Amino acid sequence: MAAWSDLGNIWKTFKELDTRPLAEEAERPIVLAFVGADSVGKSTLIAALRHDKRSREKVISPTIEADLDAALRLGLVDLVVLMLDATRDDFTAEADLYREWKSAGRNVIVFYNKMDAVADTSQINSTLMPWSGARIAFGSALDYDSLAMQFIPRALEALPERHAALARRYPIFRLPVAHKLIAETSSANATYSIGTGIAEIVPALNIPFNVADTIVLTKNQALMVYKLGLVLGLSTDWRDHAAELGGVVGAGFMWRQLARQLIGLIPAWGIIPKVAIAYAGTYAVGEAILRWYQTGHKVSGQGMKEIYADALARGKQVAQSLIARAPRPALPSRPRLALPKPRGKMCPNCGKKNARDAVYCAYCSTKLDAIANG
Repeated sequence: MAAWSDLGNIWKTFKELDTRPLAEEAERPIVLAFVGADSVGKSTLIAALRHDKRSREKVISPTIEADLDAALRLGLVDLVVLMLDATRDDFTAEADLYREWKSAGRNVIVFYNKMDAVADTSQINSTLMPWSGARIAFGSALDYDSLAMQFIPRALEALPERHAALARRYPIFRLPVAHKLIAETSSANATYSIGTGIAEIVPALNIPFNVADTIVLTKNQALMVYKLGLVLGLSTDWRDHAAELGGVVGAGFMWRQLARQLIGLIPAWGIIPKVAIAYAGTYAVGEAILRWYQTGHKVSGQGMKEIYADALARGKQVAQSLIARAPRPALPSRPRLALPKPRGKMCPNCGKKNARDAVYCAYCSTKLDAIANG
């Protein structure tokens, strides 16, 4: 979920109007190396990562498959997946390799494969010591759900700046990366909307954000649509898919509807509905594209309404959370004026102050005639 401080990140969107850098990053080669003993499941895992359930096609991507003897001769790779057979308990050779890689600054994930064949999972604990500080995943290369729970999140953590390229070449990452992109863009639009909403209720600013919101949010949505196309393996030229994607977005939902709802919401309705709508409109567009990708069919008008209703409920929660964490405006503080200290005569004997016209100290009777005012 977006934090209030994320508002500054949203201005990056304006720099992304040129889609060429996005396409170049998504197309930039990314190389994974799968290392392990014989029969550990390297080929099985590679096949699982490459398989596209929707198109039933295997995407060709640059990978390296190496046994333990060849592992130290690895060239430059973006990520090393060290595969272990979870039914074994001796990983001396693998541990030696891991220490070498760690010293060399390699990006490594340790993956315990064949967990479905382990009778007593507690035996795994005694083998974990050599991988101190490593990203460790457990699962089975034959089970998508276990990969989704463990391996996929660790791989995304290991390659935080390469998600688009990773998903484009390894289809198993496409839906997780797409969902993350939709959530981030929706939260970013909500954060932007709450920032401008607060500005609108401060009359002194007098900035016409209502209309500007529509332009900014629509640009963000358009960029999201293009990025989704890259993530899902579509052509880097958005014009190749303009008709299909436009039809998906237009199925029962138009961006103009969002624009009409945004204009005039502040201050009549308050900030929460405005933020919720900004979130929901973005989320609904993204989900419609995902469903089209998964099924090959456009979402019906009724289906779009259901997506939007669910997104609106999420948007209200996001809005309430953002507002709760938003900084509260405070009046400027003014320094307090110190009152002048009373002047008088200080007694040289007892040190106490007396009235300016006193002749004798009221406390010890010492004569004060020659004492200067204090």
